[in-house]
Amino acid sequence: MKHLKNKLIQSALVLFLVSILCFTLSKLAPGDPVLTYVQPNMSESYIATLRERLGLTKPVYVQYFIWLGNILRGNFGYSLVNTRPVLDQILQRLPATMILMASSLIISVFISIPIGLKCGEKPSSAFDKVISALSYIGISIPTYWFGIILIYIFSVNMGILPSIGMHTDGSSSFVDLIRHLILPCAVMTFVNTAQFTRYIRSSTITQMSQDYVLVQKSFGYTRKEILYKNVLKNAILPMITVLGMSLQSLISGAMICEQVFSWPGTGQLAVTAVTTFDYPLIMGITMLTAIMIVAGNLLADVLYMIADPRIRSSL
Repeated sequence: MKHLKNKLIQSALVLFLVSILCFTLSKLAPGDPVLTYVQPNMSESYIATLRERLGLTKPVYVQYFIWLGNILRGNFGYSLVNTRPVLDQILQRLPATMILMASSLIISVFISIPIGLKCGEKPSSAFDKVISALSYIGISIPTYWFGIILIYIFSVNMGILPSIGMHTDGSSSFVDLIRHLILPCAVMTFVNTAQFTRYIRSSTITQMSQDYVLVQKSFGYTRKEILYKNVLKNAILPMITVLGMSLQSLISGAMICEQVFSWPGTGQLAVTAVTTFDYPLIMGITMLTAIMIVAGNLLADVLYMIADPRIRSSL
């Protein structure tokens, strides 16, 4: 429990520092938010009153604590572009992002575990060399470039898959959603699988050299029994931490994919907010993204403690 309390305190501190950085950058950014509300027929006195109503005449630190208090109450402010509540816009786009992230993450895990085990069981084999080469490509390849290549092959040349959007106009079927999901999900899955496979492979190689493997071999257990009954259980434990650490790259990858494939998620909304200098929306997306990353890492720590009795006993 003490370890969990420390993690909660660290998470709260990280979010507090992120909020300070987010607010400071918004204040240093060019532009005046009052100009969004100004009309040609407004007098200088009315503009001054408007500035006071928005709280912009108060000291910066007072503005920060007012903004932070609103965030804690679930009030992320209003967009400067369309005057809609920021939180409503984010929550409207969030399901699309979660569908893309969750589907690619689940597929990546189920693909990388057996492949990583196979590579770790026989390192330097022909299979391991091929997978290692593909993994290095997946780790190194730019996400946006890979997405454009897939669009060119499967949408432009072959014409078998849609290249943009989440649904075809006039269609909202599940099959249509899957067809639109294939390309962006394939891009993220390839990149994530490359990373996860390397971790599983390395962990499997380490486990195969442990004493318990030699003992089980001496008792007559087959290599496959040792690999899938014992090594697998110990090799995938570090994956819990890896998944928590990779959450930020997963979110950033989803944002890039959403822009390339015009997927209507929070990533596309964030790019639109940046190009239109919609600071409240940028700040809201930044804070919610930070909350998701911190919560994911905290959840990974909790799951690791649950999965590994040795950690629980040491706390």
